[in-house]
Amino acid sequence: MDRKAKSLNTENKSRTEVIRVGVINSLSDSRIDLRGDDLGSETLIKDATLMAIAEINQSGGILGRTIEPIVVDIAPNDQNIALQTRALITELEVKNLFGCGTSSNRKSVIPLLVKTQSQLWYPYGYEGLECSPNVFYTGTCPNQVVQPAIDWLLQHKGDRLYLIGTDGIYSRTVNKIIRAQLKLQNGLLLGEDYVPRNITNYRDIIAKIKHIEPTTVVITLSLANSVAFLQQYAEAGITAAEIPVLALRFTDLELRQLCDRLRQDHLELGSIAGHLASANYFQSLDTSQNQDFLRKVAHWFEASQKPLPAVHVTMQSAYSQVFLWKQAVESAQTFDGIAVRQAAYGQSFDSPAGKIVCDRNQHIWTACRIAEISNVGHFEILYTIDPIKPMPWLGVEDLPAKTSTVAIEMLADITQGIQQSWQLEKDAQDLEMTIAELLGRGHGKGRNQLAPEITRAVMSKLFNANQRLLKTQADLLNVEGALRDANELLEQRIEQRTIQLQKTIKRLQNEATDRQQAEMLLRESQQRFSAIADNVPGVVYRAVLHPDGEVSMPYISPRTQEIFGISVEEFTEHLEWVFDMAHPEDRAELNEIVQNSAEALITFEHEYRVSSLFEKVKWVRIISQPHRHENGDTVWDGVIIDISHQKQIEESLRQAEEKYRSIFERAIEGIFQAQPDGCYINANPALANIYGYDTPSDLLTKVADDPYRLFTEPERYQDLLHQISTNGSVNSFEALVYKSDRSIIWILINAKANYDQQGNFISYEGLVQDITERKQTEQALKAEQEKSENLLLNILPKAIVSELKLGHNTIASRSDNVTILFADIVDFTALSTQVSPNDLVTMLNEIFSSFDLLADRLGLEKIKTIGDAYMVVGGLPTARADHAEAIAEMALAMQRAIAQFKRGDDTTFRLRIGINTGAVVAGVIGIRKFIYDLWGDAVNIASRMESHGLAGGIQVTQSTYDLIQDKYSFWYRGKVFIKGRGEMDTYMLLDRKFPLSSLEIPELNSTNV
Repeated sequence: MDRKAKSLNTENKSRTEVIRVGVINSLSDSRIDLRGDDLGSETLIKDATLMAIAEINQSGGILGRTIEPIVVDIAPNDQNIALQTRALITELEVKNLFGCGTSSNRKSVIPLLVKTQSQLWYPYGYEGLECSPNVFYTGTCPNQVVQPAIDWLLQHKGDRLYLIGTDGIYSRTVNKIIRAQLKLQNGLLLGEDYVPRNITNYRDIIAKIKHIEPTTVVITLSLANSVAFLQQYAEAGITAAEIPVLALRFTDLELRQLCDRLRQDHLELGSIAGHLASANYFQSLDTSQNQDFLRKVAHWFEASQKPLPAVHVTMQSAYSQVFLWKQAVESAQTFDGIAVRQAAYGQSFDSPAGKIVCDRNQHIWTACRIAEISNVGHFEILYTIDPIKPMPWLGVEDLPAKTSTVAIEMLADITQGIQQSWQLEKDAQDLEMTIAELLGRGHGKGRNQLAPEITRAVMSKLFNANQRLLKTQADLLNVEGALRDANELLEQRIEQRTIQLQKTIKRLQNEATDRQQAEMLLRESQQRFSAIADNVPGVVYRAVLHPDGEVSMPYISPRTQEIFGISVEEFTEHLEWVFDMAHPEDRAELNEIVQNSAEALITFEHEYRVSSLFEKVKWVRIISQPHRHENGDTVWDGVIIDISHQKQIEESLRQAEEKYRSIFERAIEGIFQAQPDGCYINANPALANIYGYDTPSDLLTKVADDPYRLFTEPERYQDLLHQISTNGSVNSFEALVYKSDRSIIWILINAKANYDQQGNFISYEGLVQDITERKQTEQALKAEQEKSENLLLNILPKAIVSELKLGHNTIASRSDNVTILFADIVDFTALSTQVSPNDLVTMLNEIFSSFDLLADRLGLEKIKTIGDAYMVVGGLPTARADHAEAIAEMALAMQRAIAQFKRGDDTTFRLRIGINTGAVVAGVIGIRKFIYDLWGDAVNIASRMESHGLAGGIQVTQSTYDLIQDKYSFWYRGKVFIKGRGEMDTYMLLDRKFPLSSLEIPELNSTNV
């Protein structure tokens, strides 16, 4: 389906195989019509119509016919338009037209449409004031896009409006609605301007707007003039954030033209961002119907290698109305104009603009959408209202708010004055054309000079036109008065007729009450009988045994065919079939039961098999109650019901019970049923085996004797019963129970409660598993996990272990305030040559273990030992404010602790300790043999403090000294040369000045160690 390939001509088809339609558009006229549409867009409207026709033809056409479109470029002159349309209708026998262009064009062809009973489908939004039965108006009415937009403005933008329109019937009519709406909703109209169509300079008006500062400017300018206004508005530097503009005749096509102009003038598209438009369709509408439509448009215009043309509101209306016509034709099953028109009412279609419905007033229900221009020059929809009823006869907005819709519909006839104004505008156009023609004929005279007789004729024509204008103005005043009078009279008549109708309804209701009651009783009686006879799932019958032995059947219901396979007529002719059809094995018993019932007049109910006329045997149940009349007749009233399905169910239940019993007996899991108190009602062999009993009965007896049902913990048993009674079930409930030999095992219980019809808890049942082996495995696994956890915590800080468990391969963090301590045993190298390696390691283990205890008590983190060196840090991995003080206490305690250890020559050990405070990076790196370590200049300086320290002393840097000088005693050692840093001030820590306050630590002495 594209523009070039598939020719829409059907010359090779016979006249009976096609249905011709006219596609009439002003394709070559460059004027701006009365609605303001740029007729250059008429080509798009024509293409949208042809695209819909091609799509329908590809789907098989309509009623077996192919649509043949006849495209006509209508001339700008009304007389020529009428002639072209007449030729289409009379010579080419075209009865359905699509398009037509301007309102002037439409009005000029309506008399011809009425005379020939032809139909025009008109896709343009227009000013309303018309309701011809020979036109379907598939564009929008002002009430569908104007009133909702003004409501939205008053709620979201403010109540001070400024109106600008083209000097024509559309703008003046729409602005009249807006004035009435503002008055009703307490809005304020700050200004109202009308500009001739040929004027495109709006700078004075824009300057006035800038001075007055309304909350919103509402424009009803023609489409081309709207582009010029918004361009000049942007050039004036007024943004939508300051004073937004709402355009009521501005589509995607005009937006694209405006953006092109702004780019040419090197203006940013953001200068028009935020301005608004109101319509029922925008190209950016995000629905499946619109996306499908846009894909078809792209294919039609072969737009894969070039931009998609701007798809505007009239284009989608032209596309959709073809499908409305198709649906109406298919509904009417004829192409007859009157029949199709009647069928069109109520037709709906999921159009690109959403669901549309054809109203009986020839217009469509459609949605209203308010869109905002984005920074990239596209419409973004802000607000949508569901389809709105079309009300084309404007002026009703001046009526009282309570005026009914019915009243508004009845006012449609009062539009003659408005029609006269249209005629006046046509006369003015004809006059302009006459003057132009006369100016062109002025031979021998100066330019623009006319002969006196021609001047008189023109003046006479002008005078007559002026007289008609005065008369039209008077008629318009009369029309407005007539509208008000008609509304008041109509409201009075409606009220009077409503009262009369209510009285009539009340009287009729009273008169009908008795009849309704009698009819209701009769219907109830008939319904009861029908329910018994027809709805009973069987054969209802009455059988009579007469004294002479003859049997008759006065009534039998129609379901004999379902049960016996014979009709009612056959059954009543051969009553012996009731017994003959009985299965031979059941026949004798049936005869005996019937005979006993006849003799004793007792009700009988019997089940037997029916074998005749069926491939499979059927089971039936006969229920019959006898009584005897005075004439000696014995009468049975009864029913025969097919119970074959019930018998099948019973057999299936029996088999299921056998299967369940087999599963119950052979299951490897324990299965039980118990009373609410936990006493077993039933148990399978597997459950007895779990508890160590030989049979289920032994288990049931033992459980019944034990108040806690063999649970080792009474509380756990009570918890089980509570959960079942409260929640209705338990899942994975674990407990310890006694076996028959009093050994204890773990069991897992899954059980569900049972309730009676009143909702009372009556029992519970479930499964039991022996999980002793699994629990033992879990406990062993848990113990191993705890060992691994403890081992890991001895190597790494707890926080680091947690991160490693989360799978973090590299763990490192920076800390700006920590204190590092390095300690080294003095003369350890000489000692290592004097004792055995085993004794040396044992001695180091005792010393370092005492240091580990000190670190734990002080909340410090041991980092590592290297040979006889010991490293510890304060403030990691958890930050603490007293890290320096804690390290100082550690150093003093280590000096006291080391004094408790003796060398082989009975001399004491001494430590050389260095301390520094600063920033470090701490963490764990690598993938094997994890170790928590520190890196940074502060670590190196702490190591240098130890290596350059004094035997038996504690040397600290200036940074550590500054933090704890108030709490500890020092002596200034002086400057010490440190490799890589030069000379540094160092201090020797002696002791604390006061008892510990911030550190809640037991006194660290030899007894603690």
